[in-house]
Amino acid sequence: MEQTLSFRILTNLASTYRVLIILDSAFIISLLLVQVKTVTYEFSEGSKWKYADLIAPTDFAIRKTSPQINKEKDEIYQNFAPYYRFEDDVIYNLEDKIRDQYNLYQNTLKGDTGVFLTNNALSNIKILTEALTPLYKKGIIETNNLHKNKPEDFLINLTEGNTINAVPLANMLTLQSAKKVAENTIYEGSPGAAKYLRPLINQIIEPNVFYDDALTQKFLEQAYDRISLNEGFVRKGDFIITRNATITKDVYQKLVSLTEKNQADQSSNKNRFFTFLGYFMLLCLILVLYILYVRSYIREVFILFNKMLFMNLWVVFYAVLVFIVIQSDTLDLLMIPFGIAPIIIKNFYNQRLAFFTLITILLVTALFGSVSKDYLIINITAGILIVVISHETRYWNKFFLMLLMLLFVLIFTHLILTFIKAANFDDLSWTNILWLCLNVFLTLLAYPLIPLLERIFGFTSGITLTELSDLNNPLLKELSIKAPGTFQHSLHVATLAESAAEKIGANSAIAKVGALYHDIGKIKNPYYFIENQTTVNPHDSMEYEESARVIIDHVPEGVRIAKKNRLPGLIIDIIKSHHGTTRTEFFYRKYLQKHSGHEVDEKVFTYPGPRPRTKEQVLVMMADSVEAAVKSLVNPTEEDINNLVDKLIHDKMVGGQFDRSDITFDDVQQAKKIYKLMLANMSHLRIAYPDAI
Repeated sequence: MEQTLSFRILTNLASTYRVLIILDSAFIISLLLVQVKTVTYEFSEGSKWKYADLIAPTDFAIRKTSPQINKEKDEIYQNFAPYYRFEDDVIYNLEDKIRDQYNLYQNTLKGDTGVFLTNNALSNIKILTEALTPLYKKGIIETNNLHKNKPEDFLINLTEGNTINAVPLANMLTLQSAKKVAENTIYEGSPGAAKYLRPLINQIIEPNVFYDDALTQKFLEQAYDRISLNEGFVRKGDFIITRNATITKDVYQKLVSLTEKNQADQSSNKNRFFTFLGYFMLLCLILVLYILYVRSYIREVFILFNKMLFMNLWVVFYAVLVFIVIQSDTLDLLMIPFGIAPIIIKNFYNQRLAFFTLITILLVTALFGSVSKDYLIINITAGILIVVISHETRYWNKFFLMLLMLLFVLIFTHLILTFIKAANFDDLSWTNILWLCLNVFLTLLAYPLIPLLERIFGFTSGITLTELSDLNNPLLKELSIKAPGTFQHSLHVATLAESAAEKIGANSAIAKVGALYHDIGKIKNPYYFIENQTTVNPHDSMEYEESARVIIDHVPEGVRIAKKNRLPGLIIDIIKSHHGTTRTEFFYRKYLQKHSGHEVDEKVFTYPGPRPRTKEQVLVMMADSVEAAVKSLVNPTEEDINNLVDKLIHDKMVGGQFDRSDITFDDVQQAKKIYKLMLANMSHLRIAYPDAI
């Protein structure tokens, strides 16, 4: 009852974390999607409308094009009356300025001019004031360079206090014309004083009407704002375009306007919520289907939390990456290295899961509006290449060869898609080629990411397995020195298991490394095992129960040593399961002979297990038993070996040792054929040569 309850609790917890992973992933991606402007249709002016007949789903205004709006702005600018500011302070301070300038000028002169200016100072100042005051009241303008060559009827807005008057620019006095008017006025009223006062006019007179840029820009912007952005209206239910019709200029603008209308609707809070909800439900569906696929074909990933989290994080990671690139003004989607995901997943699992994960990632990516069908074609084609080719990341040269092939496929696919559109390469962008090169360069990150993710999530990569299979590994060297017979046995078992794994499609690297380390526990008491004995057998002086305990103990001892040396979990599982729950048959039968008629506690003679669960664990179990048994045969024939292999594996199957594994009957038969052939070769069978006649 307690075990049943515990199992139910664990099952419920497992289901809960899967649901949480789906909901959290869908929630995060949905938050990103609602912030991106989506494009409902792909279209361009002059192309064919490839979708169904389009009927206006709602009323919307037809937007003017940018060139139209810019043209109207230019017309407004050309006819716009700029604003000039009338400075009153110049008039108020005019008499004081004239007096100051007059005194300064007078003090610098001598002779007749000095005497004249001194004797007639008051009258001269009055003459100057009366001549200049009307000019300043009319306004002396400092014309902005932008307005100097304008026609005579060009108007300006003259502001004085709170009043604004439109006056022709030609009616305004410039500095030069104002000086001439002042000179003529003085000459006509006081001819005798004119020649003495002319130099003072040049020093005193200055502009008092100036260009007001701030006010001009303010009213100009207001004029721009009054431009209508629309040039027509489409009613709900109106036909916009039929399927396969050519997109004319007018229709193109209607489609652009409808797209902008949809995007504006999405930006409202209410619509954003419903859009978020729609994305959330769709993403939940996609992720549920993805997890169901994993459950059906890679159950080990489905069961464990860290592996399930690892797979879903790829989807979220690429969604975030696509969002960042779309929001950026400098980056391009072509740079995103989608190849990293299948490379790493293929390294930890298999091609099927790697490709299905890539398709799921691209499916989610397609929800972002800026992602085109060409972009998806390029990345799916590259993904097929990655999962199909057999090059492994554990070898640098093969990994680089794969990257070169990836670069070729990306560029070639991009070139072909560009050519298909226009039947030429005129639209080819070399910038896009550079982005694809950066894509492949970033894919290099897959190599250092493999050991990093391996440590974080507790996986085992091909790189690690290659390192562990090195016979110079300290643990294997210790085994070869302390238990040389066991070391040779492990090498043979590794060869058998690796070959069988390749035959049935299992992971040959895991099978090989697992076999190399499966008997590592024999380092503790090597001479208690027959392959390491010479003449003395310590079991001769021991009770059968004690002998069984020592033999069985090499399994938990192997697990302890493996954990101490930080061997991967996959290898430790092979160490645990390579005897399953079988008996130490030799000592068990000896005990029965000696204690016939007595009750026997089989647990004393039985390995603790567990029984193997994976194909690799089963292959190592079979290879271990048949290799050791064939060695016990004296001058075996091929038939002897075949019969012994059949019997041993049959006993394992009948004993239920394979019941919990995912190996099939056909896999077992294929493995048996490999074992028989290789064991016959290892035993150096020769034909019997007849005696000479």
